[in-house]
Amino acid sequence: MAYTHIGKDDYPCIARMLRASHSLSEIARTIGKDKSSLGRHVKEYGGREGYDTREVRRRKHMTRVDAMDGIRRVRGVLLRFITKELKLHKSPEQIAGILARKKKPIAASTIYRYLTERAPHLKKYLRSQKGKYRRRRGTKIREKIREQATKRRIDERPKVVQRRGRIGDFEGDTLMGRDKRVRIVSLVDRKSGYLVAFLLPKMNAELLTKLAIKQFRRIPRKKRRTITFVNGTEFSDWERLEKKSGMTVYFAYPYHAWERGTNENTNGLLRQYFPKTYDFNLITSAELATVVLRLNNRERKRLGFVSPRRVFWRKRKSCS
Repeated sequence: MAYTHIGKDDYPCIARMLRASHSLSEIARTIGKDKSSLGRHVKEYGGREGYDTREVRRRKHMTRVDAMDGIRRVRGVLLRFITKELKLHKSPEQIAGILARKKKPIAASTIYRYLTERAPHLKKYLRSQKGKYRRRRGTKIREKIREQATKRRIDERPKVVQRRGRIGDFEGDTLMGRDKRVRIVSLVDRKSGYLVAFLLPKMNAELLTKLAIKQFRRIPRKKRRTITFVNGTEFSDWERLEKKSGMTVYFAYPYHAWERGTNENTNGLLRQYFPKTYDFNLITSAELATVVLRLNNRERKRLGFVSPRRVFWRKRKSCS
């Protein structure tokens, strides 16, 4: 049901039904209005005991008169000041605040109303030219949904990736230390557990992509096929990574760490050397490279006690 505003024709019915002790739900159904709106209206104008049709109409009239009086004030020096500030792209709220400090108070709503009714040509200086700018609830959520819609999800990966059937399918994540600024980017091959890692001096998606491309160029094209990331903003430049590296990028679902088990396990190994309490500003690239080499040369039970490095770089036997 589409509800409309409570108007002057509804006041007598509301008053009669309140005096007859009808519930707000009954009154709302009778006049075809929203119960919550009706409740606020009754509360504002005296409540169940004090609601009076004539008083409601008087107060509504005074509100309109006050509004018109406010608009009439916008003239002369005040109008010139407001116009000058608007042309500097200041909002009515900011202008009202400045005037309040100057002991010349005027409501921001009055400025908005003046622009709408008397000076629409000045609305071009507003951030939102339709009038008062209001942040829409859910805007960030809708933007997030649109962004997520363009990403490939983990369940779209080829079956060969899921069963760890080949070399070149990576998982990616970042680790942070005590200061939460400098991070270690860890990229792990699913089949072999081979680790590629580097320092990220600051949380910047473009910088991460640039450094990742540099690392992947050291690996033959046939050994870089896909990569599955977490949903962090640091991986938001993934489309450029795809274009430059030739890899297909996928994303795990939010809060589904188990979908990237190889990466999580390897991060645990890195934590042995770089715990969360450690200051990552103190880590050098040479120190990180030493740890990565040590992990890549460590034999793994799931590989038949062969090292990730050996499995990753092993050449296929060719028929002759």
